Amino acid sequence: MQIFDNDYISRLKLNYRCNLISRKRKIMKYHKINEEDITNLRSFISDSDRFITKPTKHWDHDQFKTTHAMPDLVIQPVTNKEVEQIVKYANDHKIPIVPRGNSTGLMGANLTVEGGISLDMVKMNKVLEYDPNSLTMTVQAGIRLKDIEEYLQNKPFTYMPAPAMHWATIGGNVATNAGGLKAVKYGVTREHIRQLKVVLTNGKLYKFGAKAVKSSSGYSVKDLIIGSEGTLGVITEVTLRLYPRPRKSINAIIPYPTLDDAIKSVPAILASGVVPTTVEFMGRKVIDLWEKYANDTFPIRTGNGFIIVGIDAFTDDELKAELKRALDAVKPFKAQKAVVLGADSPEAKKIWGCREALPLAIQKSTPKMDEVDICVPINHIPDVLDRVDQLETEVGMRIPNFGHAGDGNLHIYLCSDDMSDAEYAKKSNKVISELYKTAKALDGNMSGEHGIGYARENNFESFYGKDYTNLLRKIKNLFDPNNILNPDKIFPLEDK
Repeated sequence: MQIFDNDYISRLKLNYRCNLISRKRKIMKYHKINEEDITNLRSFISDSDRFITKPTKHWDHDQFKTTHAMPDLVIQPVTNKEVEQIVKYANDHKIPIVPRGNSTGLMGANLTVEGGISLDMVKMNKVLEYDPNSLTMTVQAGIRLKDIEEYLQNKPFTYMPAPAMHWATIGGNVATNAGGLKAVKYGVTREHIRQLKVVLTNGKLYKFGAKAVKSSSGYSVKDLIIGSEGTLGVITEVTLRLYPRPRKSINAIIPYPTLDDAIKSVPAILASGVVPTTVEFMGRKVIDLWEKYANDTFPIRTGNGFIIVGIDAFTDDELKAELKRALDAVKPFKAQKAVVLGADSPEAKKIWGCREALPLAIQKSTPKMDEVDICVPINHIPDVLDRVDQLETEVGMRIPNFGHAGDGNLHIYLCSDDMSDAEYAKKSNKVISELYKTAKALDGNMSGEHGIGYARENNFESFYGKDYTNLLRKIKNLFDPNNILNPDKIFPLEDK
């Protein structure tokens, strides 16, 4: 995930390509909220300031602010009971209801595209239990990652996943199975969730999972809920897995003559026995854009391709041994002298600042921008980048990119430059289609971090096939037969 400041968000004009009017979807007959509904729903909420009958623009968009969809009503619950009552009422009266966190998503998953209720979870933000003896922590779904980090900062245990948007809520992270910079070593959100409490459309609260580490006990509904983008149930509580906090960490920035050389070295790093926290890639082209954007100079002047390897450990000896194995592994790939920095050094912070600001730098260079975040096996990253180079020539579009080399997740940006809106829409549609074809042929996925949401819903079936999508439709119908939970997300309800 990327960090986007307010200036970036306000200027970004991501084209979702399918608007609210023209989208093909199963026609659902939803109940329009009336005064009787307002009266009944208000009775579930004790505080009037948490019951918003005249929503403002705050609730009509996600981070990209491109597609706008205003809810009819915003409700901010603070207890499981309130969620149970609201969800049951919505289901009984066929009112669409969309769970919402801090709206840091990029694919429109939080948009109330059918109107109805925006169930804003941000006031369910408490730490319910810190249990170091079981290495767990239980929190309400609306708590921000930033708040979890602050709660644990002076404790010996930490929550490892590190999506870039630290103001995102944990419920949103669970709903999208968010990744982050530490996914290479520690995995994505799913690997760190022990237990969920979820309200289903019958208005009942269910516990899925347990504090226990192992389970060979039937279907894992917990893992089904994770990544479902609020389409199956409303997450209210999350029990997190904690890790002992590593005492040592360093970053090695390795330059190469070309980006291709850099990318091809990654499997060798991972095969060497090193288990890095982070393996990122970026090329000189995007660094040049950052230098112009930031009016600054990248600390390393040699090389045109770069790998950033992060390593953590509990002792200096462990750290040194891991670093040596990594640097030995990249020697056959024309690796130049690595720059090794303490994780908290000013130089390391500057390099990571460059990496995190790359989306801003790319956006600053063009009037409009779109993004694809396909994920492929790491050995096929060069194949994707070769296809990107081909598409730049074939389509006549600038397509800068960078990404997570250690897990095969690429961030590929489509720049409009001097194109007309119509030309840009046509060309970007072509590029997105071709990149999805490439990812599918390489046994990859449509999205590694950002989800499907509303923006890519109509691409889902063509990527994963009718039989698979129909199976998901059956699951959706089982959990949500009235289709009131976050409608028009992930895949269309009817086949094409």
